[in-house]
Amino acid sequence: MGKAFILENTPLSDALRNCEQGGNAAECLNCGICSSRCSWFEGQSGPVPRKIVRLAQLGANDLLANSSMLWQCMLCNRCTEECPVGIRMDRVVCKARSLPQAGSLIPEDIKTGVKTRLEVGDVNGLTEEEFVETVEWLSEEFADEMGDPNAVIAYNQKNAKFLYLPNPRELGANVLHLTAMAKLFHHFGQPWTLSSKHTDVTNWGYFVGDDDVARKMAHQVVQDAEALGIDTLVLSECGHGFFVLKTLIEELIGRKPAFRVAAIAQIVLEMTENAIIRFDPDKLPEPAAYHDPCNLGRKSGVYDAPRKLLDLCCKQVIELTPNRRHAICCGGGGGILQDSTSKKLRMVSGKPKADQIRATGVKYLATSCLSCHRQLTELCKHYELEVQVDTVASLASKALVSN
Repeated sequence: MGKAFILENTPLSDALRNCEQGGNAAECLNCGICSSRCSWFEGQSGPVPRKIVRLAQLGANDLLANSSMLWQCMLCNRCTEECPVGIRMDRVVCKARSLPQAGSLIPEDIKTGVKTRLEVGDVNGLTEEEFVETVEWLSEEFADEMGDPNAVIAYNQKNAKFLYLPNPRELGANVLHLTAMAKLFHHFGQPWTLSSKHTDVTNWGYFVGDDDVARKMAHQVVQDAEALGIDTLVLSECGHGFFVLKTLIEELIGRKPAFRVAAIAQIVLEMTENAIIRFDPDKLPEPAAYHDPCNLGRKSGVYDAPRKLLDLCCKQVIELTPNRRHAICCGGGGGILQDSTSKKLRMVSGKPKADQIRATGVKYLATSCLSCHRQLTELCKHYELEVQVDTVASLASKALVSN
């Protein structure tokens, strides 16, 4: 029978030792708690968390880098939430993805997205000229919708209170979400703006485990926001975008940015608590449940703000079980959703979430992440759940009471 030997001082083991926290794979006890909590483990195939950590522990870089497990992992950290030695799966997997021998397995869509994001500031390749054309058209439509010529979607406005950093889908496939956010900002009564230079809240450098790329993308956002002199960077509903630009930002750029960073749901809640805006829950009478995005909730600790806001907007809010730090991933995290060839796989990775939704019997589902929104919408259609999915901020816009 063959013996397993631990290979020390490999590129992966060195990278994990340099992690500020959670990279201590060498301390794995092989207890199996991680595998027992993985939603993939309940389905077909998929990664086995215990095996991933064990390969990293043994220094088996080539076996791990060439396995399909790295890109099937959703980086949700549900597996390592209860790890007795504090290992964080996202740290292990991202460092393994950064290995040169893992490069050939990076989905082509993500490779292309990283390249265009660095070149033009948008993962979909939206140029500054295309951005300006899109926003000016949307601004005209928005003014007509609001019946107010002063209701504009501004861009590159210096010294504004808020700079809104959208999800790329809001300037393409889901422009209605951007105009819904514009409605909220308009009712805040304070100057807000977009930026034509960097129009993207996402950071796919995190997905590929490339710290240099993640750092460059973060610096792009920070430098432009500081040049505009804004007070608060408001992030669109994007789980991993929030995790990188709020939770990891100081680690990435080596300092605090010269502005506050907050999610749109947090800002809307603040405006409500300060009596600047208010909602009519009778506009949303159906019971709604909240899905915790892994990056916003479990990995960043934002649980209450979206729930409080939803409570103000809806007549009744119910909880999925389990929820909060034990919430089940939607099945589209970790870059799986960003791979256009992954839908069949995602319907398997998301089945535990679909089963949870079905068991609740809810017909309306809200989340604070547009990636979760897309995955949940596709899941509900695939599993014939007859559930309508929306985002918390979008529902807030619908329940808003006009001044």
